[in-house]
Amino acid sequence: MELKNDLKEKDEISLIIDMFNQAWTELYCPPVRLSILPAEKKFNDKRSAPFAVLNGIIYIRPDIVPRGCNPGKYLLWYFRHEMAHIHNCPYDMKTAYSLEKAAFKVAEDWSLAYLATHIFADLQVNLNYLPKRFNEIPYIVKLVGLTSRSVLDEILEGVYFNVHHATKPRNREIANAGKEIATVMRLNMTWHSKVQMISLILRRLRNRCPRLFSKTKLEKIFMEHPIRVREDFLPNSIKYIGETYGSINDETEAKEFFKHWIEPRLGGEEKERIERMLKERIKVGREGKRGRDKGVTRERDESLKKYPWTKEIKPSLDLLGDEPRLSTALSKPYNKIGKEKIQESFWRRFWYKSRAERILIQYLSESPSRKPVWAVAKYPDQWYVEDDIEDLDVETSLDEGPLIPEVTTLKWIEEPTSQGQSLVMGYVPSAITVLDTSRSMSDTHDIAATAAFIVYLSAHRAGGQTSVVNFSTGYISAGWESPLELKETVLSLSFDEFTVFPAFEVMKLASSSLGTCFIVVITDGGWQNLEEAVKFLEQIADAGHKIFIFQLPGGDYRSRIEYIKQSSAIKVYKVDSPERDLQSLVLHESVKMYKKFIT
Repeated sequence: MELKNDLKEKDEISLIIDMFNQAWTELYCPPVRLSILPAEKKFNDKRSAPFAVLNGIIYIRPDIVPRGCNPGKYLLWYFRHEMAHIHNCPYDMKTAYSLEKAAFKVAEDWSLAYLATHIFADLQVNLNYLPKRFNEIPYIVKLVGLTSRSVLDEILEGVYFNVHHATKPRNREIANAGKEIATVMRLNMTWHSKVQMISLILRRLRNRCPRLFSKTKLEKIFMEHPIRVREDFLPNSIKYIGETYGSINDETEAKEFFKHWIEPRLGGEEKERIERMLKERIKVGREGKRGRDKGVTRERDESLKKYPWTKEIKPSLDLLGDEPRLSTALSKPYNKIGKEKIQESFWRRFWYKSRAERILIQYLSESPSRKPVWAVAKYPDQWYVEDDIEDLDVETSLDEGPLIPEVTTLKWIEEPTSQGQSLVMGYVPSAITVLDTSRSMSDTHDIAATAAFIVYLSAHRAGGQTSVVNFSTGYISAGWESPLELKETVLSLSFDEFTVFPAFEVMKLASSSLGTCFIVVITDGGWQNLEEAVKFLEQIADAGHKIFIFQLPGGDYRSRIEYIKQSSAIKVYKVDSPERDLQSLVLHESVKMYKKFIT
């Protein structure tokens, strides 16, 4: 019996491979390969769909073929249908999302807009593209409604009944809606006009049959039946989809995009992995805090001896306007982060990163500055005042003695090579990105977080070490050796509490760096441990690190900002219009720092 089952499974796998190869050849050999999963295995953990495409790989289970149909014909037309989406409709992510946005304008509901886009894409492929390409009606059209009973299948069933006399829908309202959608598909109109009319039909159907459009049913469609786009058939699909995601500025729209287009391609496994990683980081901080609760830690004891001003400044309820003065000693790692905040950070991470990458790539492609060349830094030469300040190698110059312009100042001479990668020898500064997510920053949090990602990605692309700190009353950090996903998740959190600058943590990260650090603080300046924080930052700057503060509008903290500006060790940029100015200012400083190394 077991041998018989093994032979049957081998025959099924052989048939899947043959039908895939035929459809792949007929559909112009897209850059994709086939991966057959065991029948009991589910792709991406919690997803029950027997078919998925990601990073140029088609994942399929042998049990995809429904009972009572011709296995060969079903598989052939199934593969044809899925691969046809990247040739006809919706083609790519940009087109698919433009259709969804058009549907949203009339439906005023993102879930309905996505469903309308999905229905239109399937009908465009099954009623127009495939029949013209192969001169016959797709075999899978006759089977819609037999394989599953999702609202998507029921509506498609209603359309196909009016076009090719397939199975009649059980629900009269669905049958009428299907008839209307079939009429729309015959009209000589643009894709965007058709998808808008379909969304209006769906909105009316939902008013009549609300149970059909329950949140659970719609979310099941998002997760189990994603619309195939060209990016799915490319390596690093999420990154390519992120190019469209990065163009979105509205928070609600960004959240819906993630739910419809990115989360189904990640599945539950990725989300759980990031949650475990973040909880492990919090656990490390909590264990450290337990040690501190037994008494002042050795590290802070030493800090108190080394920096006596920490004894002089006591917490009080005056001096800092309406907010209490707080001690830097209150800045401790968070020992617990709510589940809702963690879930929010999951989708925000992809949004902020996509926005930052889009801004960086656009800047590097459009900047009139010197583009990366095929070059090798050969030897040092004299640096003169008319040379670019970015070419001055301060560390090499200091080896010659005191920094005297045109006497001990040196730069590196680069010689172009005929071919090969741009290779510029030199030390890439490490970057510490410090993001303020206190309550006063809530109105500008999305813009501030995107700017923080620009700093982080600039250093990472240049090959420098990166660490990040997110603070409010407490803080959470990810050090130099932490996984990239953890650093990005840390920058995506928001706490909405008081504002205690984590001076000890920033100093610890800077002192553990192998060389010069580029420290960028994005804040409104409402630090409630102001004097302590500034003195710590001056100590950090004395060690050779560069400190930049980008001051955003938040609370009325003009006096505190003026206090910070008195320090010559800290460079403060005032950002009056964050939406317009912050990203360009951060971008300017980041690219100036990493100009030689970003390719």
